[in-house]
Amino acid sequence: MSRVSALYDLQQIDSKIDANVSRTAFLNQLLSDTSPLDAARQTVSDAEAALVSARSQLKDLESTAQKQQQHANDLEKKLYGGQIKGNKEMAAAQQEIETFRQRKKETDDQTVEAMLTLEDAEANLKAARAKLTQTEKEVEQGSAGHRQELGQLQAELTGLQAQRVKDLRMVMPPDVPVYEKLRQQKQGVAVAEVIYGKMCGKCRVELPMAKQREVKGGTTLVTCPNCGRILYHKF
Repeated sequence: MSRVSALYDLQQIDSKIDANVSRTAFLNQLLSDTSPLDAARQTVSDAEAALVSARSQLKDLESTAQKQQQHANDLEKKLYGGQIKGNKEMAAAQQEIETFRQRKKETDDQTVEAMLTLEDAEANLKAARAKLTQTEKEVEQGSAGHRQELGQLQAELTGLQAQRVKDLRMVMPPDVPVYEKLRQQKQGVAVAEVIYGKMCGKCRVELPMAKQREVKGGTTLVTCPNCGRILYHKF
């Protein structure tokens, strides 16, 4: 195994480890994300509040209508029972009765609208609860899949880390800090394979002929003149 190929093998393992860690973090983020459930629960809460409000409004209107009807009935009883005497008083009572009846009619119209609003509120709450149940089911199913994948990733990571220990032993000790520093500087990729025999596989810049010859030797660390990564030529 050449000096550079050892670094390339290490890079391959490290890239797989990086992908594993990234995916693991993503899945953990998904598992901790409660926003879909929070939104569905909030919709149910809002629907419940709307239903309470609709019921209260209907109850108030029904009470108001009952009182208006009772006032009109009491006045009619007094008027036609002879308790109200005098033309002026009788005319005033009759006018008041008509006023209460008109208010009762308006209240009845509002009551019909309130009943329709109540029906809508009940339907909305039923739909919101059904949606919450569906969301809970979907979240649970998704979470089960995520947890299963996390278990697989953990097992895979254990194997990759063991392989990394083996591959690291094949790297020349002086090359390790160089490699690690480049990994930090180059988004985790310190070694780039030469493609088409003349091009850096990472930044896609064509290498000078002299560089191409050096890379093929495989005994020294040759870096890309453009991106600075260690170049590896696969035979």
